[in-house]
Amino acid sequence: MNRYLFWILMFMPWFWLIIYLKSSVIDVAFAWIFFALVVYLCLIINVRRKSVGLSVSETFKAFVPMWGWREYRILFFEE
Repeated sequence: MNRYLFWILMFMPWFWLIIYLKSSVIDVAFAWIFFALVVYLCLIINVRRKSVGLSVSETFKAFVPMWGWREYRILFFEE
């Protein structure tokens, strides 16, 4: 998975959720929608992790500010 497809897959569901909530008559967002989106994002990050060759510990380190900068750059921005 290249980085452009990764970023599209990261933001597309949130975009559609915003469009749905703005056009919906119901003002309540159900908890299962957000739970499904979190699971979806975890799956997308896992597929990206495997495609760039990071281990699970390196992926967790990528989300720690100032400590996992190299892993963060690899996970989110390198081809």
